[in-house]
Amino acid sequence: MKYPKLTKVTRKGQITIPEEIREAYGISEGDYMLVGGTKGLVMLKKLTLPSWKELFEYGERFAERGRITRQQILRAVRETRRGVDSIGTLHD
Repeated sequence: MKYPKLTKVTRKGQITIPEEIREAYGISEGDYMLVGGTKGLVMLKKLTLPSWKELFEYGERFAERGRITRQQILRAVRETRRGVDSIGTLHD
């Protein structure tokens, strides 16, 4: 693969990542890209988002390590939905 490739910014701020680069890095339509910059250089990084199953498994492991029970989680969700903070103060 030969670098760099030239691309043009549209009036909406969009760019086309050249096909050769998309194929080399497995970038497809709908993928999420992290955009950043430093010292005049703009960088893109493909993000791999976890599945719902992976998120729930992570949450379960986190709760087990912190000895957080399902009842505590459900109570916190109910209180948050009602607008009650962690010390019991109701907020509108």
